[in-house]
Amino acid sequence: MKRQYLVVGLGRFGTSLSTYLHSLGAEVMAVDKRETLVNEIADSVTYSLIADTTDEKVVKDMGVDQFDNVICAIGGDIEASLMTTLLMREFGAKHLTSKASTGLHGRLLEKIGADRVVYPERDMAYKLARDFQATPGIEELMTFTVNQKMFEFKAPAAFDKHTLKELHLRHSFGINVVAVRRGENIITSPGANEIIFQGDGMLVVGEIEKTLHALENLEKYKKK
Repeated sequence: MKRQYLVVGLGRFGTSLSTYLHSLGAEVMAVDKRETLVNEIADSVTYSLIADTTDEKVVKDMGVDQFDNVICAIGGDIEASLMTTLLMREFGAKHLTSKASTGLHGRLLEKIGADRVVYPERDMAYKLARDFQATPGIEELMTFTVNQKMFEFKAPAAFDKHTLKELHLRHSFGINVVAVRRGENIITSPGANEIIFQGDGMLVVGEIEKTLHALENLEKYKKK
């Protein structure tokens, strides 16, 4: 079954989230009290509704408890954000995410029942900063320790048609390949005899500096 989302507040964040979720195959009900915004998104989501979610009766009639996830994307109007979050919780939201514009706003949302608080502007700035500082050709995905990270890079030409065993990534550089992305297919926990092709996305855990060293010494991977 498709997952069902209720998104309240159709500013830039709410509109983008609604349309993207729908493009990924989810069922989305997009809600805002502003008719113009609801009309603009109507063809890009499953359902759209003009409603004031600070009105208790309106929220009660929305069937909030029927959705897998409820997202309060109201950010600018803090009173409306808090009231909507409170009512969504009271009427049975299974998992409630609310957008916050400040730290204090976020703490208040948590206290009145939000399961998760997001800060889109802050998070985007953080991601951009990381992107600017990232090592070219390597996308960091997760940090485990100061040195150990999960990241992805594309297999260079010298990897082409070699098995993981032949590449000696784990033995020589301490790089553990946890998945290989080939087009739309993902090979999880690839074995030693998995053949790598140029351009494959290699999801690995290890040290980025050692990976750079490996990529800079490509002749080590050529068959002997």
